[in-house]
Amino acid sequence: MNKKLYILAGGLSVVLYFSCTRDQVAMPEPCDEVNTYNGAIRDILRASCNTSGCHDGASGVGNYNTYNGVRRVLETGEFRQEVVIEKTMPKDGTLTAEELNLLKCWSENGFPEN
Repeated sequence: MNKKLYILAGGLSVVLYFSCTRDQVAMPEPCDEVNTYNGAIRDILRASCNTSGCHDGASGVGNYNTYNGVRRVLETGEFRQEVVIEKTMPKDGTLTAEELNLLKCWSENGFPEN
């Protein structure tokens, strides 16, 4: 009876192990280069966030066309929380893994402007 219990427990452990590791998401690459707002970041924000009705300056929910326009959400932590951690922005989910990694590295290094 004990032998059957050990075999069952071992088999269950193997199944649980493989079911938990199969769906893992790849870790983002480490920051080799830190981009600035005026470098690659501005273009990412313009393509993904500055759309009509969003952070284009006309909608009333922020203007990401300039560094000063995005600075408030950088300082409060809103940008990092919504874009990098929760990934709830942009709403249409247009960020590629590479763009998300650039924004993550930018946020981890203090959001440099130049």
